[in-house]
Amino acid sequence: MSQLEKVKKLGLFGKLKTYPFWELVKRHRRQYVLGLVTLILVDVINVVLPLLIRSGLDAIPTRQMNIVWASAAGILLLMSGQSIGRFMWRVYLMGASNEIARDLRRDLYSHLQRMPLKYYQSVKTGDLMSRATNDVEAVRMAVGPGILVALDAVIMFVLIIPVMIVLSPRLTLYAFAFYPIAPFLTRWLGGKIEVLFDTLQTKLSSLSSYAQESFGAIRLIKSLVLESTAARRFSELSETYAITGERLARYEAIFSPALGLMTNMGTFLILLMGGKSVVEGALTLGTFVAFQRFVVQLSWPMEAIGWATTMHQEGKAALSRLRSVMDIAPVTDSQVKRMGRGDHDLLVEKLKFGYGGQFDLELQGLRAAGGKKIGIVGPVGSGKTTLFNLLLRLYEPPPGAVFVGGEDVIHIPRAELRGVIASVEQQVFLFSETIESNVSMGMASAPSTEVIRQFIQSAGVWDEVVGLNDGVSSVLGERGVNLSGGQKSRLALARALVRQSPILILDDCFSSVDVEVERRIIQNLFRVAKNTTVLIASHRLSIMPLVDEIWVLDNGRLNARGTHRELLESNSLYQSLWHRASSSSRWEETGQTL
Repeated sequence: MSQLEKVKKLGLFGKLKTYPFWELVKRHRRQYVLGLVTLILVDVINVVLPLLIRSGLDAIPTRQMNIVWASAAGILLLMSGQSIGRFMWRVYLMGASNEIARDLRRDLYSHLQRMPLKYYQSVKTGDLMSRATNDVEAVRMAVGPGILVALDAVIMFVLIIPVMIVLSPRLTLYAFAFYPIAPFLTRWLGGKIEVLFDTLQTKLSSLSSYAQESFGAIRLIKSLVLESTAARRFSELSETYAITGERLARYEAIFSPALGLMTNMGTFLILLMGGKSVVEGALTLGTFVAFQRFVVQLSWPMEAIGWATTMHQEGKAALSRLRSVMDIAPVTDSQVKRMGRGDHDLLVEKLKFGYGGQFDLELQGLRAAGGKKIGIVGPVGSGKTTLFNLLLRLYEPPPGAVFVGGEDVIHIPRAELRGVIASVEQQVFLFSETIESNVSMGMASAPSTEVIRQFIQSAGVWDEVVGLNDGVSSVLGERGVNLSGGQKSRLALARALVRQSPILILDDCFSSVDVEVERRIIQNLFRVAKNTTVLIASHRLSIMPLVDEIWVLDNGRLNARGTHRELLESNSLYQSLWHRASSSSRWEETGQTL
């Protein structure tokens, strides 16, 4: 059975379900129905007005002023009602389209929040921004103005054509003499517009992504004197976008004028043939004027078809791009179990995780009892950050591999797991909010200013904060640009400490502070967080003598474990890392450069 036969068999409701925007429209069907009703009333008035003009004109030669006055009064009354109707359908139909755009943005944002970390490592931020703005706007235009003008065109055709046939079948044929060309023109141009719009959005995504990367790396671009190179690359992307946009604009520009020309050609024939009929007395002047008004009114539906088709094709392409994101399965919690209130020991048992053959992490038999301080060291790429991401379920670990409080983390709700484990990442991110808001961010209830102060002091950054104009109420620039790297790291630590989670992860987050400051921060941290399990990864090993146990990783495997003294005496890899780190520390302390 062909697709067309299937659609016919489904009936009217089935046809509606094949409409690409049906799932969006049906959520607001009440508003669309009310908008359709008021639109029909407005279009009925549009049909009645020329008939009243016809009645008034035909009464003038016979001096029937009562009919002239009645026609004029009717026109005034109907035009007033038409204005109210136009206001109402704008409220209903345009309002519904804005609500659909709002829902789309909410759904897309919510969906992106639940996407796995690896998804963001394969897409560009600019591409996602383009989908959340330009594509959503294209869909809004399709389900708002696009539906409006399409419905208006259909209603006008349905109402006007029978009246025109009644007035003069012969002139009706002249009026529609060129209309059979319209379906072929619509099919050809509509396909071109859809393909070009999709291409245009893809190029806009590339342009947005490059701009976002350039502005984010503006310091590097300036330091490497790459301004000209960056400007040239941006110009190239802009040029390809402009060329595609011009091609799309040409096809869009052809559509409405070509359809309007068909109507105008009909008007030309009507003026010749209808004028002859009036002169010969076969047609009254009022009927001819009314008929001409109907033909003029039909010029809008023909233009509306072109406009609606353009918006439909662009919206269809945009919705396809949005669905390509929404159809990717997010990470979900399954077989969820609540954590007990006992200890929060951390256990890594038979963990195997890889990145498609590029790197494999295999660990087992690692345990961090409650309150213990664990150092994790190893060469670059040994798996430290990967392990932390698995603990937080930013990457999904295999079953039976990672346990917190005796419970497999894949059975613990993410929100609960990440409430138990606080973390400070290598790349610190601060929002353009106040320092107080940044530190308390994510808390169910905002802590007092005194509590925030306490943890900022514990992180060793209080003196710098009070030195700002507004203290903890100071608003940070984008990504905390008005703070140094060390200050940002310590504020991020304060943000983790204020949560008072039983487990704390520090992922090489103090590389931007000097060795002595880092050591003081860790000593103070261990003093205020005696009962907190702390996992510290660092390339600078000066703080490792302070921890209870050290895990040495190498190429995704556990190379050794033990205290600083034990490893320094027995493990060659740790010895190498220690001596290398000690040399780097001496260079830092003396202010020399390698």
